[in-house]
Amino acid sequence: MQNHKIIKKIKKKIALEGYISIYDFLDLSLYDKKDGFYSLNKEILGAKGHFVTGPEISQIFGELVTIWLIDFLKKTNYKKINLIELGPGNGTLMADMLRVFKKIYSAQLKINLHFLESSEHLQIRQKKVIDNYNIKVFWHKNFDNLEKKLTKAPCIFIANEFFDCLPINQYILTDGKEWEPKNWKKLCVKFNENQFYFDNLPLGNNEKNLIEEMLINHRANFSKEKKIKFLEISPMTNRIISSISKLLNKFNGLTLLLDYGKNNPFGNTLQAIYQNRKISFFEKIGLSDYTSLVDFSNIYNIAKIHDLVAYPPISQRDFFLQLGILQRAELLSKNCSKLERRNLLSSVDRLISKKHMGEIFRVFCMTKENSQPIGFTKSIKENIYDNSSIS
Repeated sequence: MQNHKIIKKIKKKIALEGYISIYDFLDLSLYDKKDGFYSLNKEILGAKGHFVTGPEISQIFGELVTIWLIDFLKKTNYKKINLIELGPGNGTLMADMLRVFKKIYSAQLKINLHFLESSEHLQIRQKKVIDNYNIKVFWHKNFDNLEKKLTKAPCIFIANEFFDCLPINQYILTDGKEWEPKNWKKLCVKFNENQFYFDNLPLGNNEKNLIEEMLINHRANFSKEKKIKFLEISPMTNRIISSISKLLNKFNGLTLLLDYGKNNPFGNTLQAIYQNRKISFFEKIGLSDYTSLVDFSNIYNIAKIHDLVAYPPISQRDFFLQLGILQRAELLSKNCSKLERRNLLSSVDRLISKKHMGEIFRVFCMTKENSQPIGFTKSIKENIYDNSSIS
């Protein structure tokens, strides 16, 4: 099974230019307005979909994120906020957050809610799950119109498993030493004899400068024990984080990101996911999701450029343990049957265990002012990011 319409568009671009970049391949496959994965698929999330996110696994995920945010709001004394979720999926996270807000903090806070969502199918689902909270919601397909709809209040950006799905460019070391830009080339996709395949291209001048800068910043990663062959850059992540940073500087507030991630741009982390399993890259073009690990060191650098306070990311395991996930699970389990308790504890294990989401997921926070959110004790402004500590 293939998405023949999107394949035709990819082939057309290859026919015109001789190749298609990894970035353009992913952008067409995932985000084409008519035939892309997110436009056509009604069942993206959940057991029947292609992947399962933390909020879908357990209500505790959204509850603890809200408790964390309420603590921040109390410290900063915000009474009115623009609450903005990037890629809200089925709306599960926001529904859980609004439920907690309504129960314990609604009298102290006014929320203007915004969703950044390109899928019309998901917009319909999101509307259904938050209708009960009698709150006005604005939907935006991109950042262009977001600022026009914001009120004069701090911006709270929340994103869970959003940036790992954005298109990236990949570069490959073809010969020689890793730290010499001339030895790197840009990966692309070509088509011949009725099949797609990977190839590489020389770097343009702008790309040479970009690669050189990144290699200088991460020279401490190079070692004989760990050969570095791939480098990944997400131009769309750069644009979005820059846009968020500008809005934080203008309106104040914070950003909380939870995502698959690492602290450097190296490695081939791109993979295709179909119905909750990894498949070969070209197996189901336009029908599968594509993900890659988020480079949080790059997000650090953008935050620094915009003079924001950015906190070194912590593991999802540490984040939720500090917020009392085990105590919350024990409390909920008191009114459960044996089967329900087993399922509850299993869901918590998926969120925090090292063999599941606990370590591979990172939690990152950046703010306009240093307000010491729970779990984040040091900021870049206090402890300049040290490349030698990348892991």
